[in-house]
Amino acid sequence: MVYNRCIGTRYCSNNCPFKVRRFNFFNYNDRPLDKIDTGLPAFGKSELYLGPLAPWGMAEISKLQKNPNVTVRSRGVMEKCTYCVQRIETAKIAQRVKAGVTGDLTLPTDSVQSACQQACPAEAIVFGDIKDPQSRVSRLNQLPQNYHLLEYLNLQTRTAYLARIRNPNPKMPGAARVGKINVDENGDQRHGLPHAETQAAGGNA
Repeated sequence: MVYNRCIGTRYCSNNCPFKVRRFNFFNYNDRPLDKIDTGLPAFGKSELYLGPLAPWGMAEISKLQKNPNVTVRSRGVMEKCTYCVQRIETAKIAQRVKAGVTGDLTLPTDSVQSACQQACPAEAIVFGDIKDPQSRVSRLNQLPQNYHLLEYLNLQTRTAYLARIRNPNPKMPGAARVGKINVDENGDQRHGLPHAETQAAGGNA
C-alpha cells in the first residue's frame, strides 16, 4: 500500500478477497472532533461528519493527541494495516545502534509488538518473526489448528489464524482431550486434537 500514490478509486477495496482495505471517508488531519450544535440532524453533531461544511483546522491541543510515529492520511485514501511498520523500523534502528561495528542486526526474539497485540487484554494476537523458530508466532504456526485464509489459492498470506477447538458435550468420544489452544513459554503443551481427529471425534472447530 503506497499512500502517496493512492487516488481513492476504491478498486483495490472492491477486489480485495480479504476485505481488509478501508476507504478513509473522514479528514482526521484537519477536522476537529468537537461536538457542536449544527441544527442538521441528518449529519449529527460532530464536525467530523460535516466534511466541507465544518470549519477548517483543529486546535493545537488536539494535534498533540496524535502519535508522531504514525502518519494520519487525509480523506480519500485507502487504509490498510502495515503491521506497525514504524515499530519494526524503530527496533531495527535501535539494534543497528546497539550492534555498532559488530554488524549483528538480528532482532531479539519477540522484541517487537504490534499495537493491537500490546492493547489486547486476552492476548489473542501474536506478532513476530515467523522465520525465527524460537519465536512464539513460529511455534503457534506449527500447531495443527493453524490455517490461512484462501490457502487453497496458494496466496501465502502473512496472517494466520488458530481455530478454537471445543467440545461442549462431555459424552462425546475424546471430549476430555479437546480444549482451548494453549502454548506455554517452551511451546511444548498442545491442548486439543488436530482438526481432522476432532471432527472424527464429533468436536466443533
